[in-house]
Amino acid sequence: MINKKIILASVATIISMGIGISIFQSISTQQKYDDLIYLDGTFYPNKKIVLITFSDKTQKTTNVVLEILGMEKSFQRTFNEHEFTLMVPFDHEPQYGWKVVPITLVLEHPDFGKIGVKTDIHEIGQSSRLIFTQL
Repeated sequence: MINKKIILASVATIISMGIGISIFQSISTQQKYDDLIYLDGTFYPNKKIVLITFSDKTQKTTNVVLEILGMEKSFQRTFNEHEFTLMVPFDHEPQYGWKVVPITLVLEHPDFGKIGVKTDIHEIGQSSRLIFTQL
């Protein structure tokens, strides 16, 4: 009986440590790139466009694959630059809101490797949070 309790306590400790390490890695990844990578997608209803802006303050990004998910027709572009601005036609906000059409990037950086970046399109005067993933 005591051995089972010790085993269960050990397993619970290992699981807790794994979750804690995962959360710590996620937070440190977020902090690592937050000041270096900029991505924004703003909807301009009067022009019927989404203006997407990307920049890498290190100026070392060599390749970026941009995709807007959830669109009727697949939208993907590749850039070989450390910054770009792109206008994408949109007649109006999607029926279920901008969260159903997030902007995602996969970028290649000589110092950091492959990084995933995700954000939501937003209205003028608002902002969206960036989510980073080390790939």
